Amino acid sequence: MITGHDGTGVGAADNVVRFSKCPGADYSTALKNNFDTASPELEQAFLDRLDSANTVRVVASPRIATSIARVDGKPHVFFSNFAGLRGRVNPIQTPKTGTKVVMTGVRKGRGFFLPFLGDVVPVEGVPSADTLTYNLPPIQKGAVFWWEP
Repeated sequence: MITGHDGTGVGAADNVVRFSKCPGADYSTALKNNFDTASPELEQAFLDRLDSANTVRVVASPRIATSIARVDGKPHVFFSNFAGLRGRVNPIQTPKTGTKVVMTGVRKGRGFFLPFLGDVVPVEGVPSADTLTYNLPPIQKGAVFWWEP
């Protein structure tokens, strides 16, 4: 995927996707201009081109920032809650509920949730046809979820 000015010299190919503008820069600008109205859907064309065959998918409020990584070979999702924060007005997050982690292509495994400055809590997965869905506890400030086969 190539965004913004293309200085790569890569020619046209089926597996090369180009965006004349940089969706990350545009989204960052939208966040700075009005955090409450900025949404990832502003860059839906970019999101639609991403590989959707990922094993881990997060369903969360747009006020929850996530980062997915492998730690010791296991998928981890790191959460930061920005809901309710207002510079020089309110330094306390509004807890967010309804966050889910969906594991694709698995039917069983153990999930764990570690809230910021809290204790690890096991989370039960709900299986369906080809997914395992973990409904997470409320996220106050931040948290980590991880999955073990």
